[in-house]
Amino acid sequence: MIVVDEYLAIRSLLGDLPDEVPDEPLALTASAHWRLLQRVHAPSGGQLSQALSKLSPGGRDVIRRPAPALLEVLDPRPLLDEAAQIAARYGNTGLLIAEMATAGLTHGRQLWFGNPRNIGVRLGEIADDLGIAIHVAT
Repeated sequence: MIVVDEYLAIRSLLGDLPDEVPDEPLALTASAHWRLLQRVHAPSGGQLSQALSKLSPGGRDVIRRPAPALLEVLDPRPLLDEAAQIAARYGNTGLLIAEMATAGLTHGRQLWFGNPRNIGVRLGEIADDLGIAIHVAT
């Protein structure tokens, strides 16, 4: 299983995953899923809303209720304690960053992004310190 960002999750539903993405089941953190759901229900015209607009109504339904065979949303409960430790250790980062770092640690020490802007300086620093490889598939 590999942990992906929102953009690769959308691209997977469009059948447009880059070749460099491993052929493994894809997982999304709960907070990343929340970001997608916010834009499904209230598009804002931003990049995430634009990416979601390429999905059919059925594709948006899959985002709303993903089948684990297509896209697994990770249960946040087993990740929360370690995410809180990471947040405290690295200056009270937000849940989005701490949960992504914890998911990376738990699932193969790697994270996959479809948009380099989703990485951010803070997550990059934390991942580097914790030995989590960050991959960008464009």
